Amino acid sequence: MSVPVLMYHHILPQSSFITSSVDEFREQMSFLAQNGWTTLTSDEFYRYKKGEFTPPKKSVLITFDDGWRDNYIYAYPILKEFGLKATLFLITEWIEKASECKENFEPMKHKEAKKEVSQHPAKVILNWDEIETMKDVFDFHSHTYTHRDNCFDTVTWKDEFQKSRRMMQKRLGFDDLHLCWPRGIYDETLMKQAQEEGFEILYTIQRGINKPDGKMDEIKRIAVKKGAKWLKKTLFIFSNDMLGSLYARIKND
Repeated sequence: MSVPVLMYHHILPQSSFITSSVDEFREQMSFLAQNGWTTLTSDEFYRYKKGEFTPPKKSVLITFDDGWRDNYIYAYPILKEFGLKATLFLITEWIEKASECKENFEPMKHKEAKKEVSQHPAKVILNWDEIETMKDVFDFHSHTYTHRDNCFDTVTWKDEFQKSRRMMQKRLGFDDLHLCWPRGIYDETLMKQAQEEGFEILYTIQRGINKPDGKMDEIKRIAVKKGAKWLKKTLFIFSNDMLGSLYARIKND
């Protein structure tokens, strides 16, 4: 058995680059709810990977990257409606900047939203109050401090790890063990450094299977596409050790 990990970024009225439409997302979440899929919390997935927890056979971890405000506007109510759970990896400096002022949400495609981050972060990025509201559905973990985009500051990798963990402790009250790599870029040196700073489970953008084997340093995730039909096929493949391994090898080559 393998637990597939899905990767989302934006949920918006229309689909586009790394964006699922509201209709597609609703269709996918409805499929999960109506077909007996269990959406794990990040802690359940962590314990599963360590071999300390046996989840139901049809289990999946839903993840979102960055902390876009459309996750609160569109994804959160749909997940709540269907009684599903998800994990959101936060760029903690962006969240902090977005929390300094109030601005109306504006739905934007990814490229436009990225341009707004440095000038009007509150339009496109979650604030801490919204994150507090979302806690009944989402749990939250680190996607580093700056995402290496230098929207506000330029920091070392050591600061990326330390500042993001400090912010999670200050704002959410726990020592974070989960790290999602920005843009999936990392190497052996960075993995070791992240682990030395306290992160125990590291998430990639590589396709593949996730077994309860204690291997925590390269969690495989699947970028979500299309609607429920695609999701049904993908979950079938990546819940199966043999099929998932073969399919990932073909697609990653």
